[in-house]
Amino acid sequence: MRGTSLAAAARRLIALGPDAFAGPRTDAFVAEVGGRHPGRALFKRVSAEAIARTGLPGVCPSKTAEQVYENFIWTQFVCKTLMAAAPDVSVEFARTRFGIAAAERALADGVPAILSAFHYTGYPLVALGLAKSSIAPLLSKAREDILDRSIDDPRDAVRMSSRSAAVRLTQELRGGRSVWVMVDVVLPSVRVMATRFLGHSLLVGAGMGKIAQLAGRPCVPLCWGPADQGLSVCVESAIDPAGRSEEAFLQDFVNTQAPFVARQPEHWLEWYALLPDAPKLRAAMKKGNDELWEQLTPALD
Repeated sequence: MRGTSLAAAARRLIALGPDAFAGPRTDAFVAEVGGRHPGRALFKRVSAEAIARTGLPGVCPSKTAEQVYENFIWTQFVCKTLMAAAPDVSVEFARTRFGIAAAERALADGVPAILSAFHYTGYPLVALGLAKSSIAPLLSKAREDILDRSIDDPRDAVRMSSRSAAVRLTQELRGGRSVWVMVDVVLPSVRVMATRFLGHSLLVGAGMGKIAQLAGRPCVPLCWGPADQGLSVCVESAIDPAGRSEEAFLQDFVNTQAPFVARQPEHWLEWYALLPDAPKLRAAMKKGNDELWEQLTPALD
């Protein structure tokens, strides 16, 4: 019965078409799905703990953790449900509501780059918007998931869980195509590197630094936040791998993300990455995600 209820809620959401991404009925879907997530209490508790450790001025850890959780549910279940079930609607939403002109200008000279950011609110839609823009980067994904339904051509994405992922990304950069890589979610099989973020240790995937060095291409850091009923993508100064160690390259990238997270902490979805037991916490959240997707997937058929 619970599964049927969530699938029915997802069908109602999908039926809203372009209006499905925001509004009272979307909020109701977020509340229903969020209330069913097995990791709900854990996510809020550990996010609040991590936020409190940073001592960000004027930030209430518990209140911010509530906002982070809502943004997490919206990103994981509203965005991904609509991208899988209504890809055309999602593409149009990304094109019309996401300002990516700054990213397009940053690559207007035709030199390919690694586009990278932390996992912020709406990151799958930002990736989709970039994929449908003049940049059209090769997208990297953590693993196979429901979003594979929204990829028109398998050659447009690479899974980081694949042994050949780094080789593919390097080849694409050398061949003139930009790539999209996110490093703040660490997979069990991926080599990691310790960085400093907001005064604390943060393990990130080490591959981006090596790829940049081998390809001889810069990283263009991105961040984004709400603007005019959508999202506006901002571009930080490019990071050139020349003359930098892999460690310094990654630390420089992480440094570009800190000011945005300090200003808008509710939009970083991976706060628990700052905690020592982050891998276990991430695994617990993934397990909860998978349980909910089992209930939601019938709505996508």
